[in-house]
Amino acid sequence: MTFKERLHDAFEEMMSYRKSVGYATATYRSSVPPFIDHCTNGHPDAVYITRDMVDEWLAFYPYSNNSKAAFISLLREYTRYLNFLGYEDFIPDDDYVVKRTAFHPYLFTDGEMCTLFTSIDSYVGSTCGRRYLPEAVLPVYTRMLYCCGLRPQEPPAIRIEDLDLDTGDLYIRQSKRHKDRHIIMSGDMLNLCRRYNAIAGKREWFFQKWDGTQYETSWYNQIWRRMVSMSGIAWRGKPRPYDLRHAFASRSIIRWIDSGRDVMELLPYLSAYMGAL
Repeated sequence: MTFKERLHDAFEEMMSYRKSVGYATATYRSSVPPFIDHCTNGHPDAVYITRDMVDEWLAFYPYSNNSKAAFISLLREYTRYLNFLGYEDFIPDDDYVVKRTAFHPYLFTDGEMCTLFTSIDSYVGSTCGRRYLPEAVLPVYTRMLYCCGLRPQEPPAIRIEDLDLDTGDLYIRQSKRHKDRHIIMSGDMLNLCRRYNAIAGKREWFFQKWDGTQYETSWYNQIWRRMVSMSGIAWRGKPRPYDLRHAFASRSIIRWIDSGRDVMELLPYLSAYMGAL
């Protein structure tokens, strides 16, 4: 068995185990295999993952501070698994502890939200002559993030059977802390999803590309930066897709205050809806 085969086989075994006990695997799959390929392509005669390989990858890949911390955490678990199997691959030690930087949410004004959605609704993307046009996906995808207070990684994971288009019940699978939850969409959001579903056709994922795979968060992040720029929003504070979730929460609280509701009584319901509990 080659070095590359051993690492990939062990990775798949680890993912199968995580899935069998109810843990998510998507973050591992987007982070660890590229590192494995970098190591095995650059060191085809190697036997184990070494400290030098980790240092090479960190110098090669343009991680942000928080992304680097997340990658090190995932790699540490993977190499611990390799050691559990009896190999001697390098496990990142305390020298690789990265202090995460706290993000401060960008607070959109009403005018900025209006121009942002105008830019999103007028977007025309590259289709390669295929079905499932990005311009049909983007307005629904973005409004689902905002109107349902979802995390950026949650819309791509929605399967067709997860959304009841009769009742508006949306099933969110194993998001943060691997918890499932059900939420109910507003009537307007549900009607938008019905119209989108009517043109998207038969598919596995609610947001599905022409090749049968789900849209990724990386696709949305690229378009997001373009849309923010087109809408004229100053890049101070670097608005992120996650800030739509903050906008949902803050505007919900403002509506309660304006209507004289007891905010402290309602906050647990908001937390449960957003999967924060």
